[in-house]
Amino acid sequence: MALLNLRGVSRSFALSGGAPATVALQATDLQVNEHEFLTILGPSGCGKSTLLRIVAGLERHDAGEVILDGRPIAGPGSDRGMVFQSYTLFPWLTVRDNVCFGLRERRIPRPQQLEIAQEYLAQVGLSGFEHHYPRQLSGGMQQRVAIARALANGPRILLMDEPFGALDHQTRELMQELLLDVWQANRKTVLFVTHDIDEAIFMGTRVAVMTARPGRIKLDQSIELGYPRHYSIKTSPPFAAIKSELMEQVRIEARAAQAATVQLAAIDSSGAKV
Repeated sequence: MALLNLRGVSRSFALSGGAPATVALQATDLQVNEHEFLTILGPSGCGKSTLLRIVAGLERHDAGEVILDGRPIAGPGSDRGMVFQSYTLFPWLTVRDNVCFGLRERRIPRPQQLEIAQEYLAQVGLSGFEHHYPRQLSGGMQQRVAIARALANGPRILLMDEPFGALDHQTRELMQELLLDVWQANRKTVLFVTHDIDEAIFMGTRVAVMTARPGRIKLDQSIELGYPRHYSIKTSPPFAAIKSELMEQVRIEARAAQAATVQLAAIDSSGAKV
């Protein structure tokens, strides 16, 4: 039985001035099994982040149901850990206290907080940085703190929205390897949104490709490359074959999104479809 089930989930956004609502996500089905690392690809504006925020309980859905561990999701909860592209650390708290934040809110005893924080900071390679402040860390290090903070609460699923999108190329690749090491150590279920096809393949046990807006799951493909994965697999023939197929699917949807944007611009400028 899947850990996470989305059945017929849709989301629209009302516009001002009486304009028709924008449908961000059409009726979408998705299953994520326990311990999977599912990556989601798709063109900009296809609803990837909206889907993730619905699972996080940060965004409502208009129809359908979202079931985590047999229970409907009705709002945010500690059973889901969220990591955003921006590091979202509290600048006035030390690294250790950032990681302890959720534990403190749950009234976990302080000695236990410190033990848990130390464990996850060690996993992300930040032992010795406990008393630093976010401003004293590089972008990659700040994102490692954010990952440790999400894991410290013991979530059933880790939700990651373009977590490495703001990092330079070399740091991004190192963070991919680090996250895979952490995932293999903890075997948390991960739902990971990205625009990067190489990243989606390298990280995922499965890759889901979404259509242009209104988004839905167009393709759901298993990645049979085995673990642990060394970065050199990105130049292997099996990796290249998967990438070629996914690139074509994403390109089709990106072109569809571009065509829709051009058509909408024409309607806005003339008041009638051209």
